Amino acid sequence: MDIMKYVAYTVGALFIVLGIAIIADYFMQGVVVQFRIMFGVVLVLYGIFRIVVTIFKKNITSGM
Repeated sequence: MDIMKYVAYTVGALFIVLGIAIIADYFMQGVVVQFRIMFGVVLVLYGIFRIVVTIFKKNITSGM
């Protein structure tokens, strides 16, 4: 496994953790609640997307 896959997994996990922290009100306390929740959900979904794309990219390049 090369270094870029580790970076991709780390960035995906970081987006998920940051999204959960924003939803849980650890960051962005001065922002409207609806925007904070929407932004947190988008970050979580993007993190999941990055991890899934990395997994499928690994499977496609290895021939499944």
